[in-house]
Amino acid sequence: GWRGETEHVFRGFLDLDPEGCAIAELDGDPVGVCVAVSYGTCGFLGELIVLEKFRGRGYGRMLMEHSMEYLRSLGCTSICLDGDEPATILYEKLGFAHICKSLRFIGTISGAVSKSVRPMVSSDMEKVAAFDADAFRADRSRYLRRRFNLFPELCKVSILGDRIVGYIMGQPGIGVTSVGPWVVGSSMEIPTDLLHAMAVEAGGTQIRVGVLETNTRAVSLLRRIDGLEETTPSFRMVYGEEAKLGTSSQLFAIGSAAKG
Repeated sequence: GWRGETEHVFRGFLDLDPEGCAIAELDGDPVGVCVAVSYGTCGFLGELIVLEKFRGRGYGRMLMEHSMEYLRSLGCTSICLDGDEPATILYEKLGFAHICKSLRFIGTISGAVSKSVRPMVSSDMEKVAAFDADAFRADRSRYLRRRFNLFPELCKVSILGDRIVGYIMGQPGIGVTSVGPWVVGSSMEIPTDLLHAMAVEAGGTQIRVGVLETNTRAVSLLRRIDGLEETTPSFRMVYGEEAKLGTSSQLFAIGSAAKG
């Protein structure tokens, strides 16, 4: 029932790091999944799903412990996740601590073409990756390139002179277009120009945006957009050392709950 988690999302995890993809089985039948993504000393966990009839039997904990150990084996000293409130009890038992709320917005918004925004092209990718790494504090280029290659029409960029001052990417789900990453530099005057430009390409589907509550500027802008409604939040949590990734005020939308 997760509208954004389509087959191409899971194929992306398998293509980029199959060892980070875990599945729990009972008598050869799948009962749950979890994925782990490493960025060196920090990693993310996500997509933890256990079939309803098998919940409460410890499969979720086994999947989490397996994925945490995988990230630790790669050198991760901090592990982050975005957890729905009912699952935070499990995460706390495993040693995760709350950082902040991870807010969610969804709705149908107007599309608009802006002179400050143009379609992203393949020759932009090197600069986009460097701009993103400076904000996110880790290299997400392999995910950005895959997103661009799959859905170039949902990727927009803002250029000032010869510098990138903002970009946005999206991916289609089931009746929804998920926004992110959405990264804005200090010299971009109207960050929402990127969002409305992407909405032109979304074909009237609902737009879904996730952002950490600590980014007060982004939250304030999203709350003022006609058509967007704030829904039940999840919670950004961390295991181990204080997490630096994904907390910059330049990040107006998370890339995904499982990848930061």
